[in-house]
Amino acid sequence: MADAVVAPPRIELQEYGAPVVCEAADLDLHALAEANKRWSRALGLGGDPIRVEDIGDGLVKLRAEAVTGVVRVGDTNIEIAPKFLSAADGSWQTVLWRILTVVEGGYVDDNLTTAHQLASLSMPDLLAEMFLASYGKGAARGLPRGYVTEQATGTMLRGSLDISRLGEWVARPWELPYVADLLTDDTPLARLLHWAAECLAATVKAPGRARAMREVAAALAHVGRQPPHLLDAQRISLGIQHQSLEAAKVVGLLLLEGAGVHHARGDHALSGFLWNSDVIYENYIYWLCQRAASRRGERVNKGAIRFSEVIAGEGSQLETTPDVVFRDVQGTPVAVTDSKYKRLGTRPKAPDTYQVLTAGHVLGCQRVSLTYPVAADRAPTVWRVSSALGGSDIELTALPLNLMSLAYQDGPGLLINRISDWLAGDLFSDTAAQ
Repeated sequence: MADAVVAPPRIELQEYGAPVVCEAADLDLHALAEANKRWSRALGLGGDPIRVEDIGDGLVKLRAEAVTGVVRVGDTNIEIAPKFLSAADGSWQTVLWRILTVVEGGYVDDNLTTAHQLASLSMPDLLAEMFLASYGKGAARGLPRGYVTEQATGTMLRGSLDISRLGEWVARPWELPYVADLLTDDTPLARLLHWAAECLAATVKAPGRARAMREVAAALAHVGRQPPHLLDAQRISLGIQHQSLEAAKVVGLLLLEGAGVHHARGDHALSGFLWNSDVIYENYIYWLCQRAASRRGERVNKGAIRFSEVIAGEGSQLETTPDVVFRDVQGTPVAVTDSKYKRLGTRPKAPDTYQVLTAGHVLGCQRVSLTYPVAADRAPTVWRVSSALGGSDIELTALPLNLMSLAYQDGPGLLINRISDWLAGDLFSDTAAQ
C-alpha cells in the first residue's frame, strides 16, 4: 500500500516511527538541511534529527530520530512525538510539556500555565500560554532595570575621568573624557523576552495568542531585537520583586537553547525547538527518584563508581556509572536504578542487565532496577539473581513508568508512588529465578 502524501503547513512525525511522504516543492529542503546541521551540532547527535530521502516523482520521505519537539521551516510546522507516545493523541504534547517544565530551567508551578488543560494545542501554544501568564503578572510591576557603561565627553565630568583617553583631553582640554554608568531598560532579560515574544508570535497556531505575543513584542520595542548570548541569558537572576517573570524567562531560555547562538532569520527561518529525548528522559527519571527518596528520608546521587575502591587488584581501574544511586541517612547505598529510553520487550537487553547488576554488586545493593517509558499501565517484572560464589541475592526489577499519566493533574505523584513502592518492595510483580 502506497504511503499517503502529507500536505504542509503541518507535518506530524513519530520519533523512530514510519516516514511521512511530502511533496518536495512544498518544503524548503535547503533550509531544512541547514537546520539539521545546526540541531545535530547543538544536541550532540550522530546524524540529522530529521532524515530526508528523495523517492522520486517530486516526493520526499521525512523521518525523525533521537529528538522530540516542534520546528518550523518557512510555513511548515514539523511536530515530533516521542517514540513511546502516540502521535495521533494530542496529549503527547502535554506529557512532554510537563516533563520539560521540570528538567529545563527548574520546576515551574502549575498555576503559571494551563498546559494540562490544553492537550490539543501545539508545543509553541503551550509555551506561549506560560509566557503570557508570567509576563502579564510580572510586567505589572515593571521589568528590572540595569546599568550600562557609557564612554563619552562633555563640558562637565560625569562618573569618573577616563584615563585611557587622556590624549584626547590634552588635545581638547575643554572636553572631559569620562566613563559613566547609565540606568537603562535595555537589559539582557528585556532583550530575551522581546526576542522570545517575536519567536512565539511567528510559531503559535492560535491567532489570538499570536496577536498577544506581538503586543508583548511591541511593548518591548524600545529594547534591542537581538537576544543576549546564551551564556549571558543563563546568568540572568531575578530579584524577589520580579519572581513572577521566572516562567517567561524559562521559556526564553528554552527557545534560545534550541535556536543556538546563530538564530536564523528571514522567510525560511527555523523557528521552534527540539530536545534530545534520551537526555530528557534520564533527567526526568532522576527528578522523580529525588522526590521518591525524599519521602523516605533518603537522598540520591549520580557519579562514577570505581571498582578499585571496593575490589583489590593490580589491573587498571574499572568503573561504572549508574543513573541513580539511592542512599540512606548514613550515606550507605540501598538501591540503584538505570533509566532506559527503550521499548521494553519481554525482558531487558543483556548489556543493560549486566550494567545495573554490576553496580548493585559493587555497591552492595540488593535492590536494582531498569526504568522504561511506556504509554499504558504495565506490571513490573522481578528477577532474583543469585551468585554461585555465595552471598545475598540481588532483586532486579524491570520497572515500566506510564508517562501518559502525566496528562492528568496528579500524574507526577503517580510516578513517584511507583518508584516509592519499588524502593519499599511493595510492587505486585511476576517473579522468576535466574
